[in-house]
Amino acid sequence: MHDIYILGSGAMASLWASYLYPKQTLHFIQRTPSPDGLYRFTIEPQNKEIKGRSLSIQDIDTQIDYLILATKAYDAVDAMNSIKDKLAHNACVLLLQNGLGSQQAIAAGFPSIKLFACSSTEGAYKPNANTLIHAGKGINTIGPMNSVASPADLTGWLPKSHYEWRDDIDFVLWRKFMINCAINPLTVLYNCPNGDLIKHNDYTTHMHHLCEEIDLITKVRFPHINESAFDLAHKTCELTAKNFSSMLQDNRNGNPTEISFMTGYLIEQANTYNIPCPFNEALFNTLSQA
Repeated sequence: MHDIYILGSGAMASLWASYLYPKQTLHFIQRTPSPDGLYRFTIEPQNKEIKGRSLSIQDIDTQIDYLILATKAYDAVDAMNSIKDKLAHNACVLLLQNGLGSQQAIAAGFPSIKLFACSSTEGAYKPNANTLIHAGKGINTIGPMNSVASPADLTGWLPKSHYEWRDDIDFVLWRKFMINCAINPLTVLYNCPNGDLIKHNDYTTHMHHLCEEIDLITKVRFPHINESAFDLAHKTCELTAKNFSSMLQDNRNGNPTEISFMTGYLIEQANTYNIPCPFNEALFNTLSQA
């Protein structure tokens, strides 16, 4: 049994906690720990209770060997910096952020930590703080974000039945990134579930314009990718037609969105390679001012 610390309490943090419990001892790092020192939630439809210690960063009295960092992308770097003094020198850290940019920034700032990133197609959401709905089974793909991380480092604390290993995690993350950039911002712009993007011709045309620009950047970054962003996004919209993107959920709840780590990062890459992307820039500017 290992002591595993989880920073973040959203859907993906809770889903991974459900994979680990009860074989591992869980420690949930929270801004406001529970008065009784325990954090509990129920995962549905399994009707299974998950529980672990609830504590603040200041309450941690030992070095952390295993950490799951599951904050929003815009909080990830600050979260790592806030906990760095608690990490063992050879700690293993799993990153569960959407979009791109935060993983690369953490990798640059923590070269000696065994750093891993996960790309997930799992469907999960939390209707309230103490309930997790596992709405759709998907695939978790994990790979190394630096040269000191290896698959052997995951043995014993992450259940192999819940993930697959890929050495080329950058490619896997980018592939999901293509889909996120094509879908998530548009669901906010049009205030709609994923499936509506392929039901309305003007929405679909807009997505097509975004995807043409995404493909131009992809061909420079990953020349071997022969899938188009539009085909990937269209298929995702079919499979998740009734789902509301995480970005739209954040927007509706009045929370910051991860637009800077999706469309914003895409524009940064376009600028690096001198590739024009006017449709993505216009969408970014519209949503950033909203």
